[in-house]
Amino acid sequence: MRICFYNLTAGFKSGGLETYCWEVGRALARNGHEVTLIAGEGGQPRHAEVRLIALPYVPRQRFPDLGTRFRKLAERLSFARHALPHLLAGGFDAVVVNKPYDFPALWYARRRGFRGVVALRSGGTEFYACDRIFGRAVDLWLSTSAYNAEQVKRRYRREVAVVPNGVDPEMFAPQARDPGVRQRFGIPVDAFLIVSVGRLVGWKGLHTIIEALAGIPGAHYLAAGDGAEKARLLQLAARIGIGDRVHFAGEVTHGALPALLNAGDVFVQPSIGEEAFGISVVEAMACALPALVSDQGGLREIVRDGECGRLLPVDVIPAWRAALSELVADPARARRMGTAARRRAEDNFTWNANALRLAALLQQAEERRCAA
Repeated sequence: MRICFYNLTAGFKSGGLETYCWEVGRALARNGHEVTLIAGEGGQPRHAEVRLIALPYVPRQRFPDLGTRFRKLAERLSFARHALPHLLAGGFDAVVVNKPYDFPALWYARRRGFRGVVALRSGGTEFYACDRIFGRAVDLWLSTSAYNAEQVKRRYRREVAVVPNGVDPEMFAPQARDPGVRQRFGIPVDAFLIVSVGRLVGWKGLHTIIEALAGIPGAHYLAAGDGAEKARLLQLAARIGIGDRVHFAGEVTHGALPALLNAGDVFVQPSIGEEAFGISVVEAMACALPALVSDQGGLREIVRDGECGRLLPVDVIPAWRAALSELVADPARARRMGTAARRRAEDNFTWNANALRLAALLQQAEERRCAA
């Protein structure tokens, strides 16, 4: 099949959604499909197997501040102006979008003659007025978790197939620690190191880890990612007297993440906002790190409590401190959990499995369209 991933931010950001487009795209290409990514300009291709068409757009900050969703929709529409000719001329059998913001572009493409399958692969709930109308262009509804699938089903009244996100188990694997990672941030080689990967925004709940760390002598915390919350987190760490044990790596390229993860002893995702999935969680698990995550949303479908990590109450500092302290006191248990985490990631969450399932569903949807 000729498959197009249509996503503005995949051209220049490196979050979970963007990772999905590139990694599933490469897995599909390796399984014999022709894959194109239509995305916003501003970055470089991750994989040669995926053809990148990078196009201009108007950044959301340049639109009137009538709300975040209005700005995101306006940004996507500015992108669609340049992307639609490529979408219509590409001869694609299927196009995969990740956000309802792209529904209007596909709705319009339908009216201009696009005959391929349109699939929404959802990982969130960024709904808006009139999205149900434009959503009529969608043939196939997918989600990253059963939790999110129910949300999408309630909104659009369509059946939603669950295709979990994944990891490349060859790239993300246990490996000898690179001493340079800890050395770069002044972290002692024998210190217990907590790591996280993700945007530094309030709903990620990283203050939970910093406050918990105050009661765990000798442990350090390293956060990869950047965002508006960084200054507040630095102030918090300084105020409670652990500024020397809290470290920020900034934006880390996807290729550099395995070394950073392998420098740690445990991975944390203390989100206070709902998570449909957690690609960074399965990447850490594939590196044989136990994963401590908030007991909510799609995270419950990744981590088995007590086996490969812990499901912990949202923003309850004593519970997070106790769970981390237990692993600091019992390194053998942490290693056992890490081994189980690696096994679970390999068995349940790989990009190749995702790509095979996606291709089968797209093929079925194409057959239904042809038969209609």
